[in-house]
Amino acid sequence: MRRKRVLKLLFVTLFYVSVFSYSSRIQALNSADDLRVKALFLFNFANYVEWPSKAFRSADDDIIMCLYGDIQFGSFLQSVDRTLIGMRRLKILQTKERKDIVSGCQILFVSKDRNEELPDFFKYLKFVYILSVGDQLGFADKGGIINIFRTSDRMQFDINLTNASKHGLSISSELLSIAREVKRLSRLDVSRDGLSNTPDARQ
Repeated sequence: MRRKRVLKLLFVTLFYVSVFSYSSRIQALNSADDLRVKALFLFNFANYVEWPSKAFRSADDDIIMCLYGDIQFGSFLQSVDRTLIGMRRLKILQTKERKDIVSGCQILFVSKDRNEELPDFFKYLKFVYILSVGDQLGFADKGGIINIFRTSDRMQFDINLTNASKHGLSISSELLSIAREVKRLSRLDVSRDGLSNTPDARQ
C-alpha cells in the first residue's frame, strides 16, 4: 500500500512538471517549480531505496538526508522532516560544512556550488551505504548515484546502478522504470571489481 501511494505521488510529480513546463505563459515560474520538484524527487527516492541493516546503528535509527552546499529547496524538505518512512523517521540535515556530514548520511544531495569537490569528495566520507544525489553535469559519472536535471519539457533523472551496487543499495524496479537512463552493472564490472549488493562497511 505504501509503495503504491508513493508511486502515485512520483507520477503526480512528473505530470506536474510536464504541465507547468508546457505553457509558455508560466516559464518565469519554472525555476521555483523546479526547486519544489527536486524536493519531491528526493523525498520519493527515500521510499524507493532499501539500505542493508548494517547501514544503521539500530533498528529504530533515522534515515538521515543530508543537504550539502547551497540548497535552495531545503525549506521544502523541512516540511517532511520526521516523516515516517517504513519503520524509520526521515531526518533532514542541511549544512555547508563537510564536517557535519562525515559521520554519516543515508541520503546525500550535493549542490552545484560543490562541483569542484566531486573528483575526490566521496573518499572523504566515512560511510558506504549512501544514496548520493546531485543536479550537475556528470554527477552520476563522478561517483554519484542519481542525477536530477531539466530537459526541454520536464525535470528528469538518471540512475547509475553500478554506483548503487558499490554502495550496497537496492533500488526498486518502479523507480528504475521511470528514470530517463539507467547505467546498469555489467558482468565485466562484477568480474573486475567483485561487486555485490552488500559490500562490507568501509568505515
